Amino acid sequence: MFATLVALPPEVSEEVERGILKSDAGRNCQILRVPLAGTLPDAIAEGLIVLWDDGGPLSELITSCQRLNALRGVARTHLVVLTGRTSSEAEALAAAGVDECLHAPGAHWGVRLAGLRRRLMALQEGGGAPPPPLQETTDRARLESQWVLADRMASIGTLAAGVAHEINNPLSYVSSNLSYLRELLSQPALSYDQLLELREVVAEAQEGAGRVSAIVRDLRTFSRADEELHGPVDMAHVVDGALRLLRNQIALRAQLTFTLEPVLPVHGNETRLSQIVVNLLLNALQALPDRAPEENRVRVSLRASSARHVELEVSDNGHGMAPDVQRRIFDPFFSTRPVGEGTGLGLSICLTLVQAMGGRIEVSSAPGWGSTFRIVLPTQAVGWTEGLEASRAADPVPALARRRLLLIDDEPSVGNSVSRLVRDVYEIHVVQDAREALRLLSMGERFDAILCDVMMPGMSGLDFVVELERLAPELALRTGLMTGGAFTAQAREFVGRRTRGLLEKPFERERLCTFVEHLFQ
Repeated sequence: MFATLVALPPEVSEEVERGILKSDAGRNCQILRVPLAGTLPDAIAEGLIVLWDDGGPLSELITSCQRLNALRGVARTHLVVLTGRTSSEAEALAAAGVDECLHAPGAHWGVRLAGLRRRLMALQEGGGAPPPPLQETTDRARLESQWVLADRMASIGTLAAGVAHEINNPLSYVSSNLSYLRELLSQPALSYDQLLELREVVAEAQEGAGRVSAIVRDLRTFSRADEELHGPVDMAHVVDGALRLLRNQIALRAQLTFTLEPVLPVHGNETRLSQIVVNLLLNALQALPDRAPEENRVRVSLRASSARHVELEVSDNGHGMAPDVQRRIFDPFFSTRPVGEGTGLGLSICLTLVQAMGGRIEVSSAPGWGSTFRIVLPTQAVGWTEGLEASRAADPVPALARRRLLLIDDEPSVGNSVSRLVRDVYEIHVVQDAREALRLLSMGERFDAILCDVMMPGMSGLDFVVELERLAPELALRTGLMTGGAFTAQAREFVGRRTRGLLEKPFERERLCTFVEHLFQ
């Protein structure tokens, strides 16, 4: 049995929850909090729905009731409004679809749940009022998925100029330093001072390349498509990545302060959590008035709200919101921005994604004082590990008989650079075509492990693994893939089932050697 609490103040919500869970009928009830009246998630197709009346205009409350009534299965739910309205106003609410009006915080919740369960059993036995058809549910889920993707693409468009700035800055001194390095190395001999300067030049170039790599990694996390995979997620890493993506936009508009306390991993999806944080940060920036950046403030804080929950807050000192706007901000396509600016989907999608991960969003705002959005998410069970990351070791020590590694990548420069990194540790053979690798293996060449790029012309890395399973199944178990681009959920599933793992480019020597040693085991 489900109970959905819509727009209840925290203290009232807690009292209603206690009343439900103390009753025999509600002991195992699953309770979902929805901060504002809006779209009910698909999972709540039946059960008890409790709506809060904040005392605003009757017409707005009637609209909320009508919206809920249109979204619920009337025969399979019981809609209660906690209100102190007069009898005539309560009759108007009943005409809008409300089953019952109660004074807050209500009582005898177990009686209502028991009656609803009895009604559901009767419907099931009689075959009446079936749940929505599977096709309808599937179509709605597909539409919501398309909304999520559209919102993410719109955000990437907003991020583009700032990301270009963040990439071009380090690229400028990486390029300049490499040009200077080439000029320096063209000399027949170098002085001691020149050698010292050479080390500085190389260190700066490495630092700049690392900055670009981090930005690209954050963008890839934000845009990849493995949306249905849930697991342990480091929220500090997600917030840090979102702040990197928006660093330029934030610096131009406001003073940023952030506090990221150590917290347990949350149970969720990294891509969707990144989208939520980026949306909340963009929302905070858009709420700021046109004034000097020193006067605008955006504050981000991450902390543990309890032993089982993590809390993320994004605050601004912008325009703030009136109560009538707050009641609508999670409605799809609602926007306070001018026509043509924004989709009106950002906060609605944030609410949907947070609820899908078992969390909730809370909002506090006042005109002229700014707004605070608070996300509360459940933590992952204690004891999780990151697998390969947890067992990261130091650089391998060369054995007496060096192991042979076959590297397959269509980019000659990648092959050359990898050879330079590990040729003192492994005997490495590089080819640019997966079909050439299969030919070598069929002719009797022996290798201890294989590292193969995913995206290649002629034959992809995935196709290579399929052929290798037929030709040398024992070697397929010691084959890993590497990629520098987008990776679909299907491809990621293939890697998990049929190879030893995935190495994402770019990589440094330590991570490359750790991955190769993992293949040898």
